[in-house]
Amino acid sequence: GRTPLSWAAQGGHEAVVELLLETGKVEADSKDSNGWTPLLWAAQGGHKAVVELLLKTGKVNVDSKDRYGRTPLSLAAQRGFEAVVKLLKLSTNVK
Repeated sequence: GRTPLSWAAQGGHEAVVELLLETGKVEADSKDSNGWTPLLWAAQGGHKAVVELLLKTGKVNVDSKDRYGRTPLSLAAQRGFEAVVKLLKLSTNVK
């Protein structure tokens, strides 16, 4: 199932994501039934500020894959979100 954090990340709701993370009670890298994490949702939506917040936690796997093998970087690149691609490239082991 989806978490409030994943819904907020998908919608690009930076303030809500920040509030949820500040509680310390949410799992920043939780996966839904398709293997999507909040970072995947934020990246595919081009939500750079949310991606930054999630990366700052130090608790997300930047190279995580969904059930089809897609990563946050591949989804952001596919959709043409240059700023998110640049940010994720700095944080991944992808060449």
